Amino acid sequence: MNSDKRQEYIRRAKRWSKIALVGLAAIGILSFIGLQYSATPEFCTLCHYMDPFYASWKSSSHNMVPCVECHYDPGVEKELKGKFQALTSVVQYFTGTYGKGRPWVEISDNSCLREGCHNRRILSGKENFGNILFDHTPHLLEMRRGKRLRCTSCHSQIVQGEHMTVTTGTCFLCHFKRVPGEKTLNDCNICHGAPLSPVQYLGVKFDHAEAIKRGVACLSCHMNVIQGNGEVSKDRCFSCHTEPEKLEKFNDALLMHDNHVTKHKVDCLRCHDEIRHQMPEAAQSVEMECTSCHPNQHQAQKELYLGIGGHGVKYMPDPMFLIRVSCTSCHIYHRGNPYQGSTAYASLAACMSCHGTQYGKMLDQWQAQMKQNLSIILPSLAEAQRRLSGVKGGSADLQESKRILDQASDNIDLVRYGKGVHNIRYAANLLEESNSMIEQTMQLIGSSYRPAALSLSRASLKSECYNCHSDIEKKKVKIFNSLFEHGVHLQTANLDCETCHSNKKVHGELIIDKTDCDNCHHGNKEIECSKCHRDGPVEGIKYKSVEFRHNVHTQSLGMGCSDCHQTNESSMKLITDLDCYNCHHPLEGKKCEDCHQEDKGTDKP
Repeated sequence: MNSDKRQEYIRRAKRWSKIALVGLAAIGILSFIGLQYSATPEFCTLCHYMDPFYASWKSSSHNMVPCVECHYDPGVEKELKGKFQALTSVVQYFTGTYGKGRPWVEISDNSCLREGCHNRRILSGKENFGNILFDHTPHLLEMRRGKRLRCTSCHSQIVQGEHMTVTTGTCFLCHFKRVPGEKTLNDCNICHGAPLSPVQYLGVKFDHAEAIKRGVACLSCHMNVIQGNGEVSKDRCFSCHTEPEKLEKFNDALLMHDNHVTKHKVDCLRCHDEIRHQMPEAAQSVEMECTSCHPNQHQAQKELYLGIGGHGVKYMPDPMFLIRVSCTSCHIYHRGNPYQGSTAYASLAACMSCHGTQYGKMLDQWQAQMKQNLSIILPSLAEAQRRLSGVKGGSADLQESKRILDQASDNIDLVRYGKGVHNIRYAANLLEESNSMIEQTMQLIGSSYRPAALSLSRASLKSECYNCHSDIEKKKVKIFNSLFEHGVHLQTANLDCETCHSNKKVHGELIIDKTDCDNCHHGNKEIECSKCHRDGPVEGIKYKSVEFRHNVHTQSLGMGCSDCHQTNESSMKLITDLDCYNCHHPLEGKKCEDCHQEDKGTDKP
């Protein structure tokens, strides 16, 4: 390479080096500016669904604190991770791959209690919050009713358009929720004592000090200050979870609260019904909620509808529950009077309004089915209990028998008091399982007694069609010019509904043809033709030049189908060498026109 080319090469290299350095510097500056901008609250508004959160922050007492100060945990590593997640969310937003649900973020206690923020809050002692005295120390450092709380357990991220405000509903839920075996924190003096001076209300002056001296309880005068019970309905779980293994842990309260409250900030009211605590208006003080005197109302109906609560039967929710049909969708009429109140009840009209007139008798059929089977199993249970009570001793078999029979009784009570119509298929399975339990109990104690069989078909226990068609085994229809009896095929032949029907395209569509019936019936020599065809076609059929009537031959002459037909694997064919003259022409007194129609233009019959 000569010197001129070498010099030119060096000049080009220096020029590209400068460009590269300038480019890297620009990238560095832009990255720095981007990182700084991503730490500003305005960055969050790049995604439109963050607008209400930004607005609530802007009007809150934290509006001088950047979002990242709370939403990123302290530390360089945590901050970088937070920035990466934020940039990823922006990319997902602009590419349309983000989720359609509500944005979900959490704030750790480390962010709230960091140096320069609320690090002294735990040691600050009691402070006034409205008309109560609140102490952060026991709420953050001690277990409260067996639960570890977080800052965000009480300070919600967004409540009624406000940012990080105290959610008083959480306080009421924790203090007033009644849990068997736990002591409630509903003593008024825990949060607020009696007024120090006399109060005047509606022209009446009252001194609480006098009542305190006499030991009068606050609730003796302040009635109905707590509304709601904070119950958790399992159907709330379905808004987030569908996995059976998670739903099975519904009753594990410790696990539920540890995962939802301590490990993750899930608002209490997403699972619990609200509990309200306030002084009612004077006219409302005598108004009481049903649950005040009647706790756990309709619990059996709820469990039956959800397909839970029974023994020995798997989780089996009613299809109407799965598509979120509420109680008031069926209970559309009211009966009662202004003095005793009214009650909503279900009506056949509710069934027909959704399913059509063909389901007009559905409710009556369900009720009759449950009434019939309860009338069978209740005497069986009573007899089994009587025999078990007569057995003396304390053997393991006796103890096991008592346990099993108690479970059978629970199942029957669930169907009995929960009304089996709220989940007809689950109720049928519970009764069938209970009948088996009664029989098992009698075997364990060596008794010869056996419970009576229930009036339940195999379809009622296995097929999903029974969720609606509880009387299907009684239904007879005409198909392929033959009479079809569902009961024979479901109970005797032990077929499933899905053998002939499908819901994939059209509800209940027939997926078989005549050939499928023939393959079963005509291939079985033991099946009588009359099971499907009775006495044959009612109308006459043309055979050669004769009108042939089946009923004359089968009823009057006592002939069988096989006298004229032969059965093969797929159909019944007429015998090829059949000779009608052997019977008809030798008989005296027969006229030609009895069989032959007049054929004008010829002398032949």
